[in-house]
Amino acid sequence: IDAAGHVERSASPGFREGDAVLVTGFGLSFDHDGGFAEYLCCPDDWVVPIPAGLDPRSAMILGTAGFTAALALHRMLVNGQQPGLGPILVTGASGGVGAIAVNLFSHLGFEVAAVSGKAELHDWLRGLGAKQGLGRNDLPDDRRPLGRAVWGGAVDNVGGEMLAQITRTVATWGNIASIGLAGGHELHTTVMPFILRGVSLLGIHSVEVPQPLRGELWTRLASDWRPPQI
Repeated sequence: IDAAGHVERSASPGFREGDAVLVTGFGLSFDHDGGFAEYLCCPDDWVVPIPAGLDPRSAMILGTAGFTAALALHRMLVNGQQPGLGPILVTGASGGVGAIAVNLFSHLGFEVAAVSGKAELHDWLRGLGAKQGLGRNDLPDDRRPLGRAVWGGAVDNVGGEMLAQITRTVATWGNIASIGLAGGHELHTTVMPFILRGVSLLGIHSVEVPQPLRGELWTRLASDWRPPQI
């Protein structure tokens, strides 16, 4: 689902032979040849010039996972997320999106709590910047429509009951970036967090991001948002 390399031939005025470029999303490897193909032919509005600060290899270390984490960060910042609201909870933290999100948010001054069912990786997650490593059963299990506010916001890769739990314990004006469904695709919660605390549930869809924002996020990943442990 990811590809990076150099332009062999271009019919687009925006790209020249030899340019270092990357492509993610847009159905790559689903509806079209993917990153294992020797050559790719793509519409020019799929293609992003690799910005200074990254090369093809480092761009692919980040790949769709890194881009998705950056999109979550972007949407949360645009919607008012700030470190003063409280810690950011990252679920599924040992996966690709989760691990990079831990690194990104901590790099930008947020306190991060990382949730992973793999206890042996908690020290590794702390090395990426997490202040604390939590197991799946360590989250507050408050079944009331609103529980005690614990988190300033969250990046959720799990969905299902864990996401429902999170909605009840995010602070006023906090944001939840919903990315994955490893724990289930259904969401059983109430409107209380949204109408009494102003919590926002932000859907993160990294496949069809418009080109201007796509390029901006890759530029940020190559510069001020560049994960220290790339």
